[in-house]
Amino acid sequence: MQSAPGVAPRSYRVPIVVLSVLLFLLVGAIVVVQASRAGERAALRCSVGEWDVGSYRDAVQVPPFPEPVIFTGGAGTILRLRADGTGEIDYGTRVRFTAEAPDGRPIWLEVGGPLRFDYELRPGSIFVTPTGNDATSQLFIDGTRVGSPAKFRDEGAEGRSYRLTCAGDSLTQDDGVLVVGYRRR
Repeated sequence: MQSAPGVAPRSYRVPIVVLSVLLFLLVGAIVVVQASRAGERAALRCSVGEWDVGSYRDAVQVPPFPEPVIFTGGAGTILRLRADGTGEIDYGTRVRFTAEAPDGRPIWLEVGGPLRFDYELRPGSIFVTPTGNDATSQLFIDGTRVGSPAKFRDEGAEGRSYRLTCAGDSLTQDDGVLVVGYRRR
């Protein structure tokens, strides 16, 4: 077909090239989004399993001290995160957390038994809702028992959110006050 005199023939190459470039960009964006989602799913699955406490740091208000004391320790504590969204922190027969009073006296907390919870993993975080508590604790200040053994109390009975970072055999739980490092069992 001939074009009218004075009118340039239409080129169909430009729209085809533009559409090809758009298609290429669209496919590339889909691949990037799918890879990102796959990476998030893999990171969430990474957290499922059994973990040993490797490091522990928590600022806790202990009467009669006016300021929180920093507890460390926890060796022997096991964290279990099951694929069905249930979990457990198992302190075994007894795990010790230690701190130092502002006046230099040693403080320790002995905890034994399990705490059970439901959890929801989200990208970069975990939301934990307690479901059962068979753990007991005993506080000592300078070697003297303070009170009698009692149910171990974890603040946040209605649920708590923590930042969660998982990479291979390393898991970190952090809410800005409590920071726990775990090693896969």
